[in-house]
Amino acid sequence: MNPSLTLWYDTPAKNWNEALPVSNGRLGAMVFGGAQRERLQLNEETLWSGHPRDRDNPDAPRYLAQLRAAAFKGDYALADQLARKMQGPFTQSYLPLGDLHFAFEHTGEITDYRRPLDLDEAVAVVEYSVDGATFTRRVFASAPDGAIVARLTRSRPGTLTF
Repeated sequence: MNPSLTLWYDTPAKNWNEALPVSNGRLGAMVFGGAQRERLQLNEETLWSGHPRDRDNPDAPRYLAQLRAAAFKGDYALADQLARKMQGPFTQSYLPLGDLHFAFEHTGEITDYRRPLDLDEAVAVVEYSVDGATFTRRVFASAPDGAIVARLTRSRPGTLTF
């Protein structure tokens, strides 16, 4: 991992804002990083409320030059107002697919916890030790395979249970 392209945390996420994102542009997951219980909140691009509709705004191009000028001048309030005039009608909300939970069957004190997100490789990692054994989870989204992948390992083969 390149340290300048890695976000590091030493505790699990307490809420969605602290979870680590992985995505392939169509599928996504927020990785919370719990040691006893992991939560992956899953998303898929077609899960919207309402129904498909044309939301293009034919007037949008006439505001683009003004928006750029306001942004370059640092007038972000005006840029925001102009951006809103470019948007189509807000009629739907993006919805989550669901949560995938892993409940791990290990006891003992959790030590050496770390939760990095490698921005270069787009991999969220959870790693910690229990009773001298290291548990590692690597989560990434594969575009060619159309999948969210979670690889779970333990330094003592044959002893990972959940």
